[in-house]
Amino acid sequence: MNILVTAGPTWVKIDEIRVITNIFTGRSGLFIAEEFKKRGYEVTLVINPHCIEKLPSQIEVIPFQYFDELARKIKNELRRKRYDIIIHSAAVSDYKPIRKFNYKISSKRKQLILKLVPTEKIIKTIRERAKSSFLVQFKLEITRKKLLEKAYRSLKENGSDLVVANAWEDLKSGYRAFIVDKVKQVKEVSSLKSLVEGIESLFYAKRKEG
Repeated sequence: MNILVTAGPTWVKIDEIRVITNIFTGRSGLFIAEEFKKRGYEVTLVINPHCIEKLPSQIEVIPFQYFDELARKIKNELRRKRYDIIIHSAAVSDYKPIRKFNYKISSKRKQLILKLVPTEKIIKTIRERAKSSFLVQFKLEITRKKLLEKAYRSLKENGSDLVVANAWEDLKSGYRAFIVDKVKQVKEVSSLKSLVEGIESLFYAKRKEG
């Protein structure tokens, strides 16, 4: 049984030394990958290792840093291998500068205006290239208000099998998530281990249904 996990933040270039990124570390995705490995699965982890002190030796690791690098490596990996489960937990950039400066922008500028455009939706690329895989995506909002509604809408738009919905206000004090499926059933979990258990049980339930 093959599982692909993506984890960590993506970077998009502003100039030769500056990037736009986010505050996420990839540690949750790393835990998910390691937990599935403990359960006997063959796991491949595509991760930005920037905030990770030690990468697992028992898991195949594909490192990335930049958004374009992640997109390319996922496409290559899905050409190379068929995955039963794909867990896309990477904190992907939603926007990128319309223009990248091929030099270091001077710090003496009094003002710098960046125009941003939407990035490619990697989750949709995954679904297009791995139609038979059990696809798990993540959805984050600042508060729980309309979280489940937005998560379900995102699941439908992307053709995912499950969406893991998080509110930032919950993550600041521990871990709390909601697993939402295609028929709007919701399972609340309070740890990453219980999240893995939930994904695993729902995968086998779908497999049993055929």
